[in-house]
Amino acid sequence: MIYRIMPESPEKIEDIKKELESLVKSVGAELNRAEEKPIAFGLKSLEITILMDDKSGKSGELEERISSIPGVQSMELVDMSLI
Repeated sequence: MIYRIMPESPEKIEDIKKELESLVKSVGAELNRAEEKPIAFGLKSLEITILMDDKSGKSGELEERISSIPGVQSMELVDMSLI
């Protein structure tokens, strides 16, 4: 799954990345990639790729927990595929 996370400010991206690593592992998934993407006027998003077993049914829980990370303004699912 690929998610685009919008931080409250560009300075929060590193804090969000650190929080994501432990959060993703706690639901039995793997953070495969975390990349900053420029948007405009100095704003950046964080695009992450997460690998997880689709049978676990924990994608909803994962989305809720990512949204609750301090500094996350919003997030959206960009792409989902089966491995």
